[in-house]
Amino acid sequence: MGDGPARVQEWLTTVGADAERVGPAEWSIRVPSAKRGVVAVAAHAGERTLALRAFFMRGPDRAHRDVYRRALRKNLDMRHWRFATDDAGDLWLITEAGTAALGAEGLDGLLGLLSTYVDETFEGLLRMGFDVPPPHAAGADHGAPGQAVGA
Repeated sequence: MGDGPARVQEWLTTVGADAERVGPAEWSIRVPSAKRGVVAVAAHAGERTLALRAFFMRGPDRAHRDVYRRALRKNLDMRHWRFATDDAGDLWLITEAGTAALGAEGLDGLLGLLSTYVDETFEGLLRMGFDVPPPHAAGADHGAPGQAVGA
């Protein structure tokens, strides 16, 4: 095994990623997301490439065709990352980058893009594919009738 895994470990440390090494050339990385909280990313360093795979959401309960179509259309607007499905119909975001030119800044950029793409698409695809109650109206009074909120 070459120095690819050692370089990736150094980059993860340099960018301060929340990462745990789970094998000689594999990591579990936790990427913050405003819409999901945290996105789990599996990283595998090869001799010349770094492959990243992030679980996006399980296969939809309804409107399968519409969910997958929207994800595929989003692929046209994304750089580096792309949507993919597994045999169970679950949605993933995947990318692969050459380690020769990636560097810490490139890895940080890929993880930042992932967070952005999740935040841009997660809620819409979730609502399209699952029965999700609408969010509470901002500033709505959730107290008992006639009772002051916070009383």
